[in-house]
Amino acid sequence: MSVFSHVPLASQYARDGRLSDAERLLQNKEGGEESGSTLIANNLSVIYAMCGDVQGASLELNQVWEDHVRESPDFVAGFPAVLEKNIAFLREQAVRCRYKGTESPSRTRTKIAIVSLLFNWPSTGGGAVHTKELAEFLTREGYDVRHFYAVYEGWRVGEVREVLPYRSVPLRFPEEVWNAEQIRETFRNAVGDFAPDAVIVTDSWNTKPLLAEAVADYPYYLRIAALESICPLNNVRLLVNHDGVPCQCPNNQLVNPKECLQCVKAFRHQSGSLHQAERELAGFFQPEYPDRLRQAFMGATGVLVVNPAIAQLVQPHNQSTYIVPSGFNSARFPSDLTVSPPERSLKTILFAGLSSEYIKGFSVLVAAVKILRERRQDFELLVTDQPPRGWQSAQSPWIQFVGWQSQQDLPQLISKSDILVFPTVAQEALGRTAVEAMGCGRPVVASRIGGLAWVIEDQVNGLLCHPGDSLDLAQKLETLLDDGNLRVQLGQNGREKFLRDFTWDSILKRHYFQLFGPAVRSAADMDHSSKVC
Repeated sequence: MSVFSHVPLASQYARDGRLSDAERLLQNKEGGEESGSTLIANNLSVIYAMCGDVQGASLELNQVWEDHVRESPDFVAGFPAVLEKNIAFLREQAVRCRYKGTESPSRTRTKIAIVSLLFNWPSTGGGAVHTKELAEFLTREGYDVRHFYAVYEGWRVGEVREVLPYRSVPLRFPEEVWNAEQIRETFRNAVGDFAPDAVIVTDSWNTKPLLAEAVADYPYYLRIAALESICPLNNVRLLVNHDGVPCQCPNNQLVNPKECLQCVKAFRHQSGSLHQAERELAGFFQPEYPDRLRQAFMGATGVLVVNPAIAQLVQPHNQSTYIVPSGFNSARFPSDLTVSPPERSLKTILFAGLSSEYIKGFSVLVAAVKILRERRQDFELLVTDQPPRGWQSAQSPWIQFVGWQSQQDLPQLISKSDILVFPTVAQEALGRTAVEAMGCGRPVVASRIGGLAWVIEDQVNGLLCHPGDSLDLAQKLETLLDDGNLRVQLGQNGREKFLRDFTWDSILKRHYFQLFGPAVRSAADMDHSSKVC
């Protein structure tokens, strides 16, 4: 059936004041014929305008603009002025217009803004993956979600090369306005147009105070995806001494700002270029920064952390600290992936990470497998990366580099492996690939450090080893190579924990529903301003 057949009915719903029904009908028919999608976007903009939802109307008008650029280039010349006038009109009507007794879809649905300064998609970073899926699954549940993210070519942030499955608002910053004051003001205005019920601040590292100040007019939650704001150097409290040995830093910036400042000055060369740039933007070296950071935490309605160890560091600075792990899309991990691979003479150990990223512990793993190869040859090591520069494959033919794996392909590769190894030397918050291995029913050998010591229960769904200890890692790997029954049992236990604790269905029900309430608010929950649009 053509999408055009639904437009008259949606229009009748709108004339009858049934705006929610009209909105749902049009949204369910988006993505049809190209010209039909343009018409639907135009009609949705009218519905949002009737409800005073300026941001929603503007987004739909921008979709109309993009469609016309594709379909009729000659139309482009005069359209920006028309669009600007329409948006200005919408802002005026949002103040003047009163539709008493009209059901408003944008006002009855709980509105959640997600704000990000350092977001890209696709991304190999766990924080960005969480942000994208959080917005996606909240939207699926019926929340009215907007993801506001910065776009700045100088830092290569805001590069979105795939369509995001939810409403997003890219905030573009030319070079001349990429400064704290302009960023704060731009986010404040954009979020203000949306007028959310709650805001989640994510993908921001040391710039948390900057975004918290921008959204301070609304209840906001700080999302701590690693140890950002605790460790301003590299988010994982990792130092490397003069002998190249990793050292765990005990400091907490919320408690020891002077020590952290001196650490950054002494070891800034151990930070990546993006870390160095975002610290400058955040005003990290300014005397008032520690107070701004503490105020960002104290002013938050809540702080969402990934594991209990981080919760202990944060809770003294905000009593409403919640342990909310990253969620995982269960559709990526169907039950057929959990079937154990057939017993075979050559077993597969999988390292899913960047071999060049020091904190992932690839050098420790190489040393461990060399120890194993001295006494057995019944295994191979797969690495989801390209060979490091200067790598001599002939010297280690049992190490195979299979290249980066997409979110869709990685579970398939894990399911074909016997063991996943996570030899990190840093205090990572969760260890996404360890959880993904659990989703595939595969046992994990991981470092006893950071969130991994919480995700992996030793002897239950995996084995833990001392971080940086190649001999201990080799022994743990050998234990699993020798015992097929143990591999199966640990894998099954991991799958049970994955379904119980880490799928988005579980995370939403146990955490986000408790924080934000139902996706659609009842009349008793709505104030006067939300009833009148």
